[in-house]
Amino acid sequence: MEMKRIVVAALVALFTGSAGAQAFPDHALRLVVPFTPGGNADIVARIVAQGMSEELKQPIVVENKPGANAAIGATEVARAKPDGYTVLFGTAETHALNPHLRRQLPYDPLKDLPAVGVIDWYVLGLVLSPKQPATLREFVAEAKKSPGTMNFASWGNGSVSQIAFEQLEQVAGIRLVHVPFNGAAPAITAVAADNVQAFIVPLSVARPQAAQGRVKLVAVMSEAREDAAPEVPTAAEQGLKVVMDGWHVLAVPGGTPAEVVQKLNRALNAANARADVRERLVKTGSKPASSTLEAAQAMVRSEYQRWGEVARKAGIQPE
Repeated sequence: MEMKRIVVAALVALFTGSAGAQAFPDHALRLVVPFTPGGNADIVARIVAQGMSEELKQPIVVENKPGANAAIGATEVARAKPDGYTVLFGTAETHALNPHLRRQLPYDPLKDLPAVGVIDWYVLGLVLSPKQPATLREFVAEAKKSPGTMNFASWGNGSVSQIAFEQLEQVAGIRLVHVPFNGAAPAITAVAADNVQAFIVPLSVARPQAAQGRVKLVAVMSEAREDAAPEVPTAAEQGLKVVMDGWHVLAVPGGTPAEVVQKLNRALNAANARADVRERLVKTGSKPASSTLEAAQAMVRSEYQRWGEVARKAGIQPE
């Protein structure tokens, strides 16, 4: 009789779990963005969340949880119930940089926050304060005259923006003082006020500020000029071969049911295939992506290795 009860209980759990996965989602989801509002991650997350919400037929609430170079938001999702209702807007910081830069990171990005799908790749641009020269060459010349007296901003210690600028410094032979901020929005505000002289930032943030005349967008860090900013020359065109981009992934807590993960992957791909979503993303300077679950996780593993090497070459030591 005891064995019979065990078997019945196991069958009930099996079918209940399967039914739950099939019903997913039956209420609102939470998308945690580990950066402040107004930055590139926040902008892209809200565009994609709207598209996915329409695909899943449920609201997706975007919550900003900034801090510790995106580790605070990532840790919260890693510790969340693995049911698919709490998902992470993953970045190069959460999955590929922090593991190399923080000695006691409270999560393993590959095990605790597996990628569901690639959201996009994004382009970086160099912006200068209004009081700086109008070209990258002139800025480099000025920086060489007074090494260590000008500043550059980033959206956090160990961020893509910091490492990209470290690479620019190495290639250009200049030295500026790093000033980290808690997000791209406050960083570019400081540049606009000339409290900081330079910032490498996604085009989604740079373009509107440059269009208003608040900052000068003098270069893109891509291999070729970007459709979103065709008038802006590449750094390579101006004699500095610095090519750097970033990316975003959708990630869930480890142990999330496979059926739920696949539904999220399909919803993300379907959202990114929508003309309205693609148009809005492209206008920000992002390149919408589509991927299988396996391809997304393979990409993250590859980027984990690549960014680790970039951080080492930049001389950034783990904290």
